[in-house]
Amino acid sequence: MHNTQRPPVPRDGRAAARWRETQLRRRLLEGVWQTDLEQRMREQVGTQRADAWGEPSLALNVFSNTVRELSVLYDSPYQITHSMQQIDTAAISTLMRMGGIFGMMPEVQRMTLGLREQFIRPHVNSKGQLRFRSVTPDMVLAASTVDVPDSPVEIQEFRLRRIEGAAEPVWTVDYLSIADPEAPIYSVHVAGSDGRLGRDITLEILGKLCSGDAYPYRRKVRDGETMGRAVLPYILYHAKGSKDRLFDPYYWHELVDASLDIAVGHQFVLHVFRESSWPQRYIVNLEVGGASLVEHPNGSRSEIVTDPSTVLQLVSTNDGDSESYPQPLVGQWKPGADIAILESTLANMVARVATDAGIPPSDIQRLGGTARSGAAISLTNKGKRDQQRKFQPVFREPDERLIGLCAVLLNSATGSKFAEGGYTVIYQQLPLSPEELKARREEVFEMLDRALITPVDAYIELHPGTPKEVARAKIDEARAVRSAPHVDTNTTTEDKEST
Repeated sequence: MHNTQRPPVPRDGRAAARWRETQLRRRLLEGVWQTDLEQRMREQVGTQRADAWGEPSLALNVFSNTVRELSVLYDSPYQITHSMQQIDTAAISTLMRMGGIFGMMPEVQRMTLGLREQFIRPHVNSKGQLRFRSVTPDMVLAASTVDVPDSPVEIQEFRLRRIEGAAEPVWTVDYLSIADPEAPIYSVHVAGSDGRLGRDITLEILGKLCSGDAYPYRRKVRDGETMGRAVLPYILYHAKGSKDRLFDPYYWHELVDASLDIAVGHQFVLHVFRESSWPQRYIVNLEVGGASLVEHPNGSRSEIVTDPSTVLQLVSTNDGDSESYPQPLVGQWKPGADIAILESTLANMVARVATDAGIPPSDIQRLGGTARSGAAISLTNKGKRDQQRKFQPVFREPDERLIGLCAVLLNSATGSKFAEGGYTVIYQQLPLSPEELKARREEVFEMLDRALITPVDAYIELHPGTPKEVARAKIDEARAVRSAPHVDTNTTTEDKEST
């Protein structure tokens, strides 16, 4: 029986290394990285000192914090339009919304940026309803073609399932391939100990064979086709716009590594704060007088109350028999470290890591009275809008392909007649403040008056993310309304007769 927490390690060394890196990032993003932090603490300060520091705090996770602040593209649901204006997109938009896609997209972007890739698998249930599953790349083996290296034609997804005869859930593999378009494959197997495909359990899980002519995920039949073209029911999201590879698991590895180092530094700051952030007083050849014995459930101990309004009595330990007894001494050591300096150093490290991740220092909003950086990264509204514009080109293509795939699956499963391509998404930008909106409007109108931009460009400036054809249609619609005959509903009967 395999470990029910992690799938079997792939026999391919490169795939296994990719999985390990992705699993570390997942633990950081999902808040289950305490073991990783404890290991880094032991590596950097030794086992004895790490044990003295106690259980680590997970309060400072720069990697997760930075990724979360960058993931603002889907703060509002996107709008769906079609290149052919007569096609109504309201129905498919409603089905996708009811399937939960808009609620899960902020998390999809967060995982995509953190893990560098993320899969979405849509499917249509027995009631004809769309449902979506987010799949992390450490659960997937995939292959692509040389011509299109960023898009898979073969996927093996590892999933835990309960199968007959097994007392515990077993790791299985959903194997789908359209590498040969004439012979697509969809089968389910028990996962071998080295990640290989084991026993075929397709009939047991799916209830029927689904390969070859029975492959269920196909486009509508076109002219000259006897069967629709097979598609994979997955959409792969990339964190970068480059299209030269299927996986890019090590990008931002420096950010991941720095996050663990900074977390160790945070433990040191907390340790100093708890144990040595105050002056340490000492006495030589003296003892505190006036202590009283106090009984406690676990025993008794001597206690004395100290307060600025009290006088502390110190008694010499010399009983008077020795004239050469050393003089008593009272002294004080400075605090073990300056907490303010430690926190400032840590904050500067956090800000530097955020800058390396692509966040300009000017976009980090003021978190304290004087500093623009702090232990946590927080973007200004302008910074968030900049990140939205930055990631729109990267996520637009997979978002539009996801809509087309949903249409394919709905048509195949329910017999609907949705268009299977040509969709466009319009992202909703974070609203401008009244002052920002007024300044932008004045700037756009001035450029329009000086013939520096076209009306279409002006519309896009005021409605960022709108495709040109949509902007042109909106302008034509507004002009048509403005040029239509105007009927004054307040005109009196006498006015009408005189006219």
